[in-house]
Amino acid sequence: MQALARHRVRCILEAAAGDLACCDLVWWHRSIPEKKHTVSMHIDLSNRHIARWSAEIAFDGEAHYIKYGFRLTDQSGVQVWYNACGFHENESRDGSFEILQINSTDVLRIPSWSQGCIYYQIFPERFAKSGNGSGPFEAWNAAPTRENYLGGNLRGVIERLPYLQDLGIECIYLNPVFLGDFNHKYATTDYFKIDPMFGTEPDLTELVEKAHSIGIRVILDGVFNHVGIHFAPFMDLMEKGENSRYRDWFYPKQYPVRIDPCCYECVGDYPYMPRLNGANPEVRSFVQDVLLYWLEHAHIDGWRFDVADELDRHAVTGWREAVKQAFPDALFLAETWGDATRLLGPDGFDCAMNYLFRDAVIDFFAKGSIDASGFTDRINSMLIRYPDEISLSMYNLLGSHDTARFLTEANGEIWRLRLAMAFQLLFPGAPAIYYGDELGMTGENDPGCRGGMAWDTPNRELHQWQKALIRLRKRHECLRTGTYHVLIAEGTLFAMKREKGRDAILAVFNTGNTLQTLDLTEAGEPVHIPPYSVKIIEKP
Repeated sequence: MQALARHRVRCILEAAAGDLACCDLVWWHRSIPEKKHTVSMHIDLSNRHIARWSAEIAFDGEAHYIKYGFRLTDQSGVQVWYNACGFHENESRDGSFEILQINSTDVLRIPSWSQGCIYYQIFPERFAKSGNGSGPFEAWNAAPTRENYLGGNLRGVIERLPYLQDLGIECIYLNPVFLGDFNHKYATTDYFKIDPMFGTEPDLTELVEKAHSIGIRVILDGVFNHVGIHFAPFMDLMEKGENSRYRDWFYPKQYPVRIDPCCYECVGDYPYMPRLNGANPEVRSFVQDVLLYWLEHAHIDGWRFDVADELDRHAVTGWREAVKQAFPDALFLAETWGDATRLLGPDGFDCAMNYLFRDAVIDFFAKGSIDASGFTDRINSMLIRYPDEISLSMYNLLGSHDTARFLTEANGEIWRLRLAMAFQLLFPGAPAIYYGDELGMTGENDPGCRGGMAWDTPNRELHQWQKALIRLRKRHECLRTGTYHVLIAEGTLFAMKREKGRDAILAVFNTGNTLQTLDLTEAGEPVHIPPYSVKIIEKP
């Protein structure tokens, strides 16, 4: 049971695929047991194993003391009653499921702007450079390494805002900009200072203000699971050992604290990034101050939380409560590489980076290692995990600073990226573009995927394709918040439909090497799909 409002709920029942012919939700108020209400449920998602039956109920007042069970009918017509005590031949009030009270904090509240939002991820050191700067910078087109610097900065991002506006971007996600070690800045030294290589706090404020003026939001990368070894409290721990007032901010295993050999917990077992102790009230308070400071002073629109699945869950709940009280529309986006279910909800994150999405898209569109049926099964299995409201806000990426670029995964075959871009922009959720993918950039995983933005060597046709897809998405509300249905998934053919009211989009993908013709009722006429292409039909 999902609370959509204090007076409205969505009921979900998962059954074996093909097992049930009919599913009815029966409910009553416990003080009026004789007055029963029956609601027909429908299958909204399924894979080869599970069918998800769904129904929404709106009550006259707040939902409280509601009892309910399920009347199930199998394919042979046999009917059973299902409640909290299991299966029964006859309906019974005993052992019913029950809604006691729905409190306001039980209701899932996700910033509405994030539903279907079009993101653009920027690695600040590699996106755009303004001025000569100062530092050991290499040529902009130099091969990226984990040690070299190319000189990208915030001023460069500001100057390229017209490019992002023309592309159709709605929110920028900036990798870390705070003072830190290494070119990636994930080893933070000072959370209240912009790294001088990137600029100043006024530069960040100007970037956000100018982005807002053209309808683009900005979220920052919050690295709160770990810090850099030059973070002042950690340096104090190294200097004073057991006598350091900050010893409980970290997880030392022995004293004195030394980097080599490492004797403290660190992220990824990487000694230059010691873990923060999120269970410590002082650490929680410190991080909360950081979150609120940049929301108040730079007017950012939210946070992406690095290594979110390793953060203390109680700390996250506290940070969310404090931030949402002051900035209800601020986004909490979690990084995780698998099922994000346990991280999301009214007391957790709003949404997550959807690597399950990326993995399925890579296997079908980039590598062809699964067919359309296997692809559908994986995508629908992913959708079944999350409430629809969360699915609409999931950060659906094709690549990031932590993965090989899509075009590299696809062995340089542009048509594969074109089809993946189309699916990404047509699919429910928030499509996320990693800087330069729209220009045809390639690169193996870190550091290869972090090259300087290909301003001088763009694939202009691919860039125009990306722009056209974004324009299409913005013309149709069904692509932002509409329903999603798979029409066909066989071999190299995949067809889907998005719909909201009379607004609808059909798309048929052909990843094979022969012309295909489909008779789709929804299209009203035969659809011819050339090899390695997608046919998109706007209706009505």
